[in-house]
Amino acid sequence: MAKLRWGADAPEDTESARTRLLDAAERCFTRFGVAKTTVEDVANEARVSRATVYRYFDGRDALVLGVLLRQAGRFLGRLEKRLAAQSSFAESVVEGVMFTVDAVRADPHLAMLFTPESAGLTESIVGASDALFSITGDFLRPYFEAAQASGQLRGDLDADDAAEWILRCIVSMLTVAGPRRRTKAEQRQFLMAFLVPALADTSAHEAITARRRRRN
Repeated sequence: MAKLRWGADAPEDTESARTRLLDAAERCFTRFGVAKTTVEDVANEARVSRATVYRYFDGRDALVLGVLLRQAGRFLGRLEKRLAAQSSFAESVVEGVMFTVDAVRADPHLAMLFTPESAGLTESIVGASDALFSITGDFLRPYFEAAQASGQLRGDLDADDAAEWILRCIVSMLTVAGPRRRTKAEQRQFLMAFLVPALADTSAHEAITARRRRRN
């Protein structure tokens, strides 16, 4: 029978308790799926009472959001290295979107948050969560400010609005199949043709491309 309290193995602080419950939630999501996991499932997995879970999280949606944000934070470290290898803002935007979509689909915990059975739940969380947009905005803001300073990002754009637009594009690509299947090269071309012009000063990107060609 599951313990109703942490017992002798109680976490030392609130953060440790939340981490243990998120670990339990991840295991439940893997076993049952996001949509079918209940707070009681997480409580049983963590060997505590439902009341203990509610002491740290408002409910199942809060657990899902906690898992998503934790995984997103881990992922941003990998994305940072990927963006550093790009030579222009336009290429960073395209590579960042493609790398993120591929990584989410490959990650066993992030991917299941975007499966058809949980798409409605995830859309609700992503659309309503200031936290997810905030962590994305905080990560992208330095890149956008540097791009504006170098003339590569349109000067009339707000950096937070630009970050929100990119995140919404990523969520759409993950949750809506679309009418066509594209190869990686076609997907890159698609993003360069339609996403980049909404953000970038295309003349600056063209100048960078021309200089690179001359060097080669």
